[in-house]
Amino acid sequence: MSFPLPGGARLRARFAAILADGPVRSIGLLVGGTSAAHAITALMMPVNTRLYTPDNFAVAASFTSILAILSVVACLRFDMAIPLAEREEEAADLLGLSCLSAIGVTAIVTIALLLIPSAFLERLGHPGLASYLWLMPFAVLIAGLYLALQMWFVRKRQFGIIARTRVMQSALAASGQLGFGLAGRAPLGLIVGQVINYGAASFLLGLRILRHGFGLLRGISFAGMRVAFRNANRFLRYSVWEALANAASINVPILLIASWAAGPEAGYLTLAIFLLQAPMAVLGNAVAQVYVSDAPTAEREGRLAEFTRANLIGLTRAAMPPLIFLAIVAPAIFGFVFGASWVRAGELVTWMVPWFLMQFLTSPISTALHVLGRQRAAMVLQFGGLALRSGAVCAAAWAAPGWIAESYAVSGFVFYTLYLIVVMRVVGLGVGDFAVALRRSALLSALAAGVAVIVALAMHMLV
Repeated sequence: MSFPLPGGARLRARFAAILADGPVRSIGLLVGGTSAAHAITALMMPVNTRLYTPDNFAVAASFTSILAILSVVACLRFDMAIPLAEREEEAADLLGLSCLSAIGVTAIVTIALLLIPSAFLERLGHPGLASYLWLMPFAVLIAGLYLALQMWFVRKRQFGIIARTRVMQSALAASGQLGFGLAGRAPLGLIVGQVINYGAASFLLGLRILRHGFGLLRGISFAGMRVAFRNANRFLRYSVWEALANAASINVPILLIASWAAGPEAGYLTLAIFLLQAPMAVLGNAVAQVYVSDAPTAEREGRLAEFTRANLIGLTRAAMPPLIFLAIVAPAIFGFVFGASWVRAGELVTWMVPWFLMQFLTSPISTALHVLGRQRAAMVLQFGGLALRSGAVCAAAWAAPGWIAESYAVSGFVFYTLYLIVVMRVVGLGVGDFAVALRRSALLSALAAGVAVIVALAMHMLV
């Protein structure tokens, strides 16, 4: 016989109310799917670091960096307008316009690869990259289609479908990398895994739309797409350049490091970035997608500042403790987990934690600039970031080549700190609001630091 705890009914009712809350439930769905997807990739990483060398990772990093720059503008940013459209018919036309733009950008990339001299391509990033650039047009196409289709499901608030798709695409990509690695096809396996990742997602989401939204898609027309183009042309005029500058500020320095740095430094960076992005993306991408779907309503109701402040506090409390823990333990555990040749990646993690903390806080709420129609300000910020980060890497390559990766990390922290300040001012928040967020995460951060010190000392004693 069991006896209910006092107040149990009230607690269950409160918990059910929390789960029923729209944003909480949406974030929970995306966090669950993204967590599972990253868990699959993370579990495979110690295997991949033994199947593939740091130099293989450096080649793959160059390919992925170019793909990231091109894919983010493959839809000419019309995909970002899909959740913001007021009518379903306009959203469908924007989806068609986004997919058509992806096809056009892919054609331009293909022609460029055919016309650019091979001598230039061989100097683009890692010297071994040129042999794999034939995969780039296909990768850009499926990545662009994935971005457009994902935004359609964001608009529909079907976050469960997005979550399940992420798990499946991660599992398929990991299987591809494992198979190619066991077959000795390196670094091709790392590159193909990235292509499979986008390809699986595009196929699964596209199939879902054809099954359940075909009637609405049949209404897409060139006339409707022309109207959608006129209504959303600010995304083409400003957001394309903003997104291009943002992607370039992150990835151009990696290409420069792959080309200039001695040894497979870009490979170490790739592993360090993945280990930081994995836990950050679990919550950050989920919050960003829910934020962009709810922010227009919050802005119309005059509570965008309050809505953004709540998100900022939650992001700070979620990010600081695990990042501080990782910064302290990474140099001690990387060699044990990933192999002796990867200790350098652990050292880079410590340098990169401040950058990733500020990026994690800024990226989800930066879409407020789009909600408020401040695409031009976002574009100027991103070009400033590109100049700052590329300039830091170039200066380090000239003055202190041994610190080129560290300079990249520090420049990221400086840029995202400035970006966060601008976004907060635009939505009506001040430095005091950020101080509140820091205070509320201080206790958990201190506990995480204490545990991390104990773990690091234990690892040093064992190794």
